[in-house]
Amino acid sequence: MRAVYGADPQGCRGRIPGRWLGVKGVWPYLRCGLRVILISFCLATLCLQVARRTEWYRDWLLHRLVTGSEQQALRAAGELAVLQAQRQLLAALKAHSAHAREYGRRALEYLWFTAAGSEAYQQLLAAEQAAEREDYHTALTLLNQILEQHPNFAEAWNRRAAVHWQLGLIARATADSKRALELNPNHYGAWQGLGLCYLDQGNVAEAIRCLRAALALIPYDEATRASLRRCEQLLRDFPTSTRSIPTRDKI
Repeated sequence: MRAVYGADPQGCRGRIPGRWLGVKGVWPYLRCGLRVILISFCLATLCLQVARRTEWYRDWLLHRLVTGSEQQALRAAGELAVLQAQRQLLAALKAHSAHAREYGRRALEYLWFTAAGSEAYQQLLAAEQAAEREDYHTALTLLNQILEQHPNFAEAWNRRAAVHWQLGLIARATADSKRALELNPNHYGAWQGLGLCYLDQGNVAEAIRCLRAALALIPYDEATRASLRRCEQLLRDFPTSTRSIPTRDKI
């Protein structure tokens, strides 16, 4: 029994080196395969990053935003915002899909709000909240501070125009809206605001021009369309004496 019992361990010890030699023989192939997988993964990641910078990829996201499900549209809009794809987001505003227009608008306005960095964005939000409380003095102070540091921040000019308009400072609101449009000609909100300024000045023809410019960017916006119809009616009712039209309560 001892001889038999002692023979098994010796036999096992004799077979172990052979097994390890087999693993060692396979290891170079495994290591090579792992390298190939790693290199392939890195190349695929690099290709994806390059593709994300192309107009083709942005147009594909636009297609996803316009034709995909609501969840797909939301993800596509977020990705377009990250890529700062304003052309595609502006195109989404003209889509038949209501959720595509809404998500496109949110993404586009997020781009405009954050164009000057996170600190200016927080100040702009604070100014917006102050304006909603009708604390226009605080809102104006914050907006002035933003524009001192970021004179090319179109959204700040647009928001200050709105505050000036609320305070009845129509000439200043007009100037601010024009500056916003110089910096961002696609800012439909600034076109709407400038239209209101011209309307308050009795210049209905210019108000119509501005509202049409806004409607060209947001053709499904019913509020803008209704304002345009009323302005056109005003122009028909007062074809010559546009400077004396009492307009603020008409729109």
